[in-house]
Amino acid sequence: MDLGAVERRAAWIAVAVALTLVTVKLIAYRITSSTAVFGDALEGFVNVAASVLAVWSVWMAHRPADTTHPYGHGKAEFISAGVEGGLIVAAAGALVFKCVLDFRAGQTLIQEIDMGLMLLAGTAVVNGLVGGWLLRLSKVGGSAALEADGLHLLSDAWTTGAAMVSLILVRTTGVQWVDPLIAFLMSMWLIRCGWRVVRRSLGNLMDEQDQGDLARVEQLLRTHCKSGGGSPQICSFHKVRSRHSGREHWVDFHVQLPSSTDLHAAHTIATQLEEAIERNLGGTATAHTEPCDRATCERCRVAR
Repeated sequence: MDLGAVERRAAWIAVAVALTLVTVKLIAYRITSSTAVFGDALEGFVNVAASVLAVWSVWMAHRPADTTHPYGHGKAEFISAGVEGGLIVAAAGALVFKCVLDFRAGQTLIQEIDMGLMLLAGTAVVNGLVGGWLLRLSKVGGSAALEADGLHLLSDAWTTGAAMVSLILVRTTGVQWVDPLIAFLMSMWLIRCGWRVVRRSLGNLMDEQDQGDLARVEQLLRTHCKSGGGSPQICSFHKVRSRHSGREHWVDFHVQLPSSTDLHAAHTIATQLEEAIERNLGGTATAHTEPCDRATCERCRVAR
C-alpha cells in the first residue's frame, strides 16, 4: 500500500467535505440569522483552509531527503498544524467580536429554526465521521497534518452541536440573547482547541523532547544493563535524546562498554542497540560508545 497516495487522497477528500459543509452552514445561517450558526460557519471556513494546507503538507512530508534537507521534509506537517491552530484562534476572535456587537445592538430575531437544525445535524454527522476516519489514518502513518485536520473536524462537530443547542433553547424559551451567549462560549472552546494545536506544533518544530519516546528507549537500554539481561550487554548509558522530524523519530544516546572492548565489537554492539530502538520506535537511532570508567562496574570485572 502506498501510504503517501492514501494520505494525499484523504486530504483531498477532507477539502471536498469542508467545502460542502461550509456551504450548508452558510445556508443555515442565512435562513436562521443565528450568531451561533454564524460561528459554526466561520469555523467551516477554517476547515477549508486547513484541509488545503493538509494537502500541501502531506505531499511535502513524503518527499525524500535531499542534500538541502538531509532529515527529510516531515516538519512541513508541523507548520501546517501550527497555521491551522492559528486560524482556529483567529476565527474564534472574529466570533467574539460579532458576539459583542450582537449584545450591544440587540440580536436579530432567529427564524426557520427547524430547517436550520436539520442542516446542522447533517453537517455534525459528516464532520464526526470524516474526522474520526482522518484520526485513524493519521495513527497508521503518524501524519501530524491529518491528525490536526481530524481533531479540527471533531471539534467542529462539537461547535455544530452547540449551535444546535442554541437554536433549540431559543425555540423552547423564546429568549433571544441565549444565542450570542452560546456563540461566545463556543469561541472560548475554539480558542482552547486552537492553542493546543499551536502549542503542540511549536513544540515539535523546536525539537521538544518526546517523553514517551524517551521512556521507551531508556527502558530498552536498561534491559541491556542488567546482569543476565538482553544481549548485547552494556555497562551503562546516558545522554539519551529524542526528537521528531515530521513522523520520523530521531534518537541519539551514549553507551559505556568495558575499556577492553575492541573497536569492531563496540561497533557491533552499537549497531545492535540502534536496530533494536529503530524496530521499537521507527525512525533513526545513533549510538556513541565510550569506555566505562567505574571501578565498581560488574560488567567490566567480568570482561577482565
